[in-house]
Amino acid sequence: MDNDTLSSLLGNPEALQDAVKAVSGMLGGASAAAPPPAADYDPTADMMQRALPVIGAIVQSGQGAVRQEKRALLGALKPFVTDEVAGQFDHALRLVSMARMARAAMGQLGQLGQGGPSDDSDTPQAL
Repeated sequence: MDNDTLSSLLGNPEALQDAVKAVSGMLGGASAAAPPPAADYDPTADMMQRALPVIGAIVQSGQGAVRQEKRALLGALKPFVTDEVAGQFDHALRLVSMARMARAAMGQLGQLGQGGPSDDSDTPQAL
């Protein structure tokens, strides 16, 4: 999967949900709470079942990185600026979202390493 495909998937909640459903369908729709039978155990499927909720939480944090009002303001300004500046608006929004997702991913890794919730007191509010 190339970076553009991954970025478009992570930036589109509907596409991400469709991908999760597709993967869940391929895995037989097994619940993460119920372990698979020992004879049919697939460590990759088990890992995917555990990873998908974490990935979903990380993506959600990126989507909320910039308030909707600010996104709307930048969108309203686009017709009045050059294409280059409009592209920079989009690029900046993606960077902020990716930075928030990176922070959330690091928080998830901290939770896994410590076995408990991480301290999010230094997490910045949405821009």
